[in-house]
Amino acid sequence: MDPTRDNPILRFNTFWWALWTLLIFAALLAALLIFQHQPPVRLEDAAAVARYATKDRILKAEAAALTRAEIAAAIPKVAAELPSSKPTAVEKPEQVVPGSPTALKLAAEPAGVPAPNETAAPADVAAPEAAPVTAEPPVEAVPPPAPGDSAPKAAPAAPDPDKAKPKGRPTKPASGKTRH
Repeated sequence: MDPTRDNPILRFNTFWWALWTLLIFAALLAALLIFQHQPPVRLEDAAAVARYATKDRILKAEAAALTRAEIAAAIPKVAAELPSSKPTAVEKPEQVVPGSPTALKLAAEPAGVPAPNETAAPADVAAPEAAPVTAEPPVEAVPPPAPGDSAPKAAPAAPDPDKAKPKGRPTKPASGKTRH
């Protein structure tokens, strides 16, 4: 700074200008915050709307339900009617009771014969083709180990030639010269 312009009065005046400018901007910012303030929208508040709706629905359903006294009063009435009622049979052809005449009749029928309510396949539908024959031998089934026997041990695998090579510095060839 030029020494001729450095005097205490100019510095004092500049300090007050800066201070008043700062205070004016602070007052404007405070006025904006006070008059334009809106409560923050939080995700918790948005999720609470659904929770409160579910809670109200549950409370209404619980209020409409029977009380313990109403249930206790209904038990003797239902208990008196229950022995006098006769159960009704439900007809479901897909359910067969083991040992029943229907189950014995189904067991006596040959497996390839269609049931009387099923229709035979139309004559114009071709039979499925046989699987192609391959030259590969069939896979033999291995019997499971007997109880008490340990699991069969696999034969040791052949050593990997890449893993058999030593790691580290290369060795000298037979000629005595080193490789680079």
